[in-house]
Amino acid sequence: MKGKDLRKDLKERKIIKVPVKHEIDGTHNRPENLEKAYRELQEALGEEWVSNDINITVAYARDQSVVPMNHPHIVALPGSTEDVAAIMEIANRYLIDVTPYGTGLNTLGMTIPPYGGILCDLRRMDRILEIDAENMYCTIGPGVTFAQLQTETLKRGLRLINPSTSANASVVSNIMMGNISTLANKYGVGLDHIIGYKIVLPDGRIMVCGPQAYGADNAHLPGPGPDVRAFIRGSLGTMGIITEMTIRLYPEPNHLKLTVPVSNTEKWEQIAPALKAISQRNIVIENAYFQNTYMGIFLAETNAESSMLIPMFPRHYVVPVTGGYTPEEAEAKCKVCEEDILAVAPDFEFMDWEVVEQLSAGRILGVDKFTKFFRESVRVQRVKGSFFVGFGLDHLEYLPEINQEMMRAMTSQVGTDDNVISADLIATYFQPYDMGRLGFIEFDIFIDQSNPEDSLRTISGTLAAMAASFRKGSGICFGIWPLVEGAGPLHDLIGLIFPQAGTYVDTYRTMKMIYDPNNVCLRRFEYDTLRAKKAAL
Repeated sequence: MKGKDLRKDLKERKIIKVPVKHEIDGTHNRPENLEKAYRELQEALGEEWVSNDINITVAYARDQSVVPMNHPHIVALPGSTEDVAAIMEIANRYLIDVTPYGTGLNTLGMTIPPYGGILCDLRRMDRILEIDAENMYCTIGPGVTFAQLQTETLKRGLRLINPSTSANASVVSNIMMGNISTLANKYGVGLDHIIGYKIVLPDGRIMVCGPQAYGADNAHLPGPGPDVRAFIRGSLGTMGIITEMTIRLYPEPNHLKLTVPVSNTEKWEQIAPALKAISQRNIVIENAYFQNTYMGIFLAETNAESSMLIPMFPRHYVVPVTGGYTPEEAEAKCKVCEEDILAVAPDFEFMDWEVVEQLSAGRILGVDKFTKFFRESVRVQRVKGSFFVGFGLDHLEYLPEINQEMMRAMTSQVGTDDNVISADLIATYFQPYDMGRLGFIEFDIFIDQSNPEDSLRTISGTLAAMAASFRKGSGICFGIWPLVEGAGPLHDLIGLIFPQAGTYVDTYRTMKMIYDPNNVCLRRFEYDTLRAKKAAL
């Protein structure tokens, strides 16, 4: 060690290297403006709720996706709508980018600020403001999690839509991302559950939408006059920051019954008819299809355990959940489901839960634990470190063919191996939507985040699979242009595939430029060039 420059050696070996600048000669996030904004934010929120300490900011530099890390310059934790308004007003004045942050549990890099700026962490706004059991709605802050809200609603004999993410995710954030859940078959996607909200616009103004905008109770319909609740639909946080949201709740049956039709063939033709048959009967609360890969996610605690469990389970699962006032009612509904499925999909059999417990090598699983995972926290484990997700929307009967095309594209792009969690293995999830009129396809590709080569292959394979789904006619579930506007080939590709969406895209862009004239709220593209400076979701 004699004569060795320890400081230089430590710097060269340091894993987390923080860039001094995020842009070269940018007009936003200039050092002198960041300093002024920092001091004013401390005055507005209190010194303890604003920090530019590298040990704090670097904690927000990455998420569970493969998007490269990038840290914010400032982290601010508002405690009220007025605090958020102060943050946006200061940011507008000094041209500082603002990235809203719920709980950060996403797999798309949405909370990683591409150019730095202010990270607006909403976790302090975690109050359940109201639960109206009679009219079945609740009003919450953006820091409220699914676990927190589900616990309180179940005490009142109600429930909310289950998350398509961890139970510790922000309800508001997840709904803003669309929230395709197992309840979508009966009640729709997350965006369909919004009654009203309070939003801080990018210039700091506060706007109320829904019945309360007219002074009405949340149980009423909005009006008279236009209802602008859809203003945020598909905007994914680019139009402002939600500080309160009122959403619908639903009755929780006294008794639940789960039946699990399974098939171990490689034939996919019967899956869509089985899902559609029980969707249109309208006696199931939840309904979905997934593969044995998900059994590893639901039930295992390690990658090794997942690898052991997955081959033991049948390949295909349809999971309808029924409920009733009595056990007999729930049981009768299950029997009807089974009859409906066998009428159109005779290859299916029905899983015996005693066999499930035997296959799990002595682990006590049971129907209660599985049902809890399936209904309340559908992504309990992240096998192989993480996963990257793709999605599309089409008629339910087209999904198996689209899925096959996507799997071929993925294998062609990344290759294959004998691992049960192979890079090319798409864990497919079909979700009937709107009583089986449509279907949502999600595919998850498992990755090793510590392996750059695996991450790169995963991204390229995902893009190949998505392109394959578009070629087969699959649509995009929610607004995607807020994420890809100006993103070069990706933006142009989607424009070529969906040319009829040109007016929608132009309208979104115009609205964004009107409501956010300084382009500070979740900035992705530049107004002067209509292009993104860097690749960012």
